[in-house]
Amino acid sequence: MTMSEPGNMEEATTPTVKIGRLGDLFLQKGLLTSQQVEQIAAEQRQKKLRFGDAALSLGFLSQAEIDSALGEQFGFGTKELMNGVANEKLRFFHFPFSKESEEIRRLRSELLLKFSASERIHIALVSAGPEEGKSYMAASLAIALSQVGRRTLLIDADLRTGDLHSLFSLGAPDGLSSVLAGRIPLAEAQIPLMPNLHILPAGPRPPNPLEILRVPRIRELLDACHERFDAVVIDTYSSTLASDAQMVAHQVGAVLLMAQKDVTSLSELRQTKSDMQAAGVEVIGTVFNQYQTKSAVQSNISGRWLRALFHRLFSRSAARQS
Repeated sequence: MTMSEPGNMEEATTPTVKIGRLGDLFLQKGLLTSQQVEQIAAEQRQKKLRFGDAALSLGFLSQAEIDSALGEQFGFGTKELMNGVANEKLRFFHFPFSKESEEIRRLRSELLLKFSASERIHIALVSAGPEEGKSYMAASLAIALSQVGRRTLLIDADLRTGDLHSLFSLGAPDGLSSVLAGRIPLAEAQIPLMPNLHILPAGPRPPNPLEILRVPRIRELLDACHERFDAVVIDTYSSTLASDAQMVAHQVGAVLLMAQKDVTSLSELRQTKSDMQAAGVEVIGTVFNQYQTKSAVQSNISGRWLRALFHRLFSRSAARQS
């Protein structure tokens, strides 16, 4: 039997270092130099820290930079989309380990449990008024579902002011309005964003959005998506300003209400819930969105999602009135 040389034996048993490790990621991004990586490694050995903690300790990286790299390393997200670029407002995409992102994953878990007996998840997001975080949550929730292997379609059914496409820097593409008007087929309007995520933008603004959304057009579109997508998340127009959201929700069957601290009034939220139920829609619950400081809002940093599925929001109010 031929014995290997000691040097060859050591070389054969030494594991190959993956290119994707944190140090290499930061080198590739130009955020660290080779010398800094060596200093961080020394700090790790001396103080028995993780790479990110050692880099923070030395002041070489910020927590946001570390969170972003961890997201890429562990597959929570990537800065590269198949089409477009993710807006910095999409904190769930850019900062997958933040508290806000954890709350969105909690909401995802609630929905997966809710629809565990169903083959498909079809959910519309509805808010009483504008600027209550509905579009942001629709996009974040769609990304979250795609990351657990659900083939997800994000639909912008706000044919009046919808701009979900701007969150992904997609220009002004054709979309839902063009499909429902019969101008282009559904397959041509869907834009791939990630391996398990497509978006159907709102498309050109029609003069008659409510008529275009009428029954059974959305229902037929969902049926056409049945084989290709496991989950469909739909953004809608503000429910107190027109009947579009009620029309869409009636065909989807289930809604998640959105409310924002110091913006949404309880009376409008109750009325929206009542309108949805009158249309035969199951109201799964409410996501309460609380923005941070005024300066944080002005710098386009989205708010913190504190809690999901607040059925008690309504039951407590009803108890006070009875």
